Amino acid sequence: MNQKNNFDRSNIMVIAQPDHPFYSTILKNYQVKSIDEAMNSFETCELVIDLSPLRTQKKFLFLKELTKTTKAPILSDLTLCWGEWIIKYCPQVQAGLSTLFYSPKSAFEYCLINKNDKAILNVIFEFADLVGHKCIEHKDLKLSFHYPRTIAMIINEAYFALGENLAKAQDIDLAMKNGVNYPLGPIEWGDKIGLHNVAQLLDELNTVTKDDRYRLSTELKLNALKNF
Repeated sequence: MNQKNNFDRSNIMVIAQPDHPFYSTILKNYQVKSIDEAMNSFETCELVIDLSPLRTQKKFLFLKELTKTTKAPILSDLTLCWGEWIIKYCPQVQAGLSTLFYSPKSAFEYCLINKNDKAILNVIFEFADLVGHKCIEHKDLKLSFHYPRTIAMIINEAYFALGENLAKAQDIDLAMKNGVNYPLGPIEWGDKIGLHNVAQLLDELNTVTKDDRYRLSTELKLNALKNF
């Protein structure tokens, strides 16, 4: 789809909400719009970086509305989505990103639809550099990205343990940091990410797959609602 050799950053529109972990940084480097502003904007741009924290159905509806006002290629954050489905039915999406989950290694995953599209790849690398992160390729995006799916399940298991009174939060964190050398315990890791994001991803995974591995802990759900 994209035939450009490069994109001018001043003509790139980023869609992000104030609670996105990169918000203050991207505000200094890009023209940033909220979800509502983007849907009602008819400003021309060469490329859109969509960082909206939406699940599959809402993401699909948002992208459909967005493509009524712009024909620009879109890089979309699919952390909370069935990415393969979004890519199939939203052809303007040229890359998937996963930026919503805090990473202690300062990294995020991406999936490039056209592996030969150097211009889109350059945008991803420049974006990563500006927000002080490494970007790691996810070559075969199906249901989700590796890191958010894996860490969400680990955090969920910790909350199952809390709900069953198997251990206290500080003991779970201490055991995982000292026992398996995690940089953070799963409880504090969940707090860094935002439990509402963890709960949303697990619920989306369970809805799509019906796999019991993604069954949301009641304790996690209650804490996510309390803190959101």
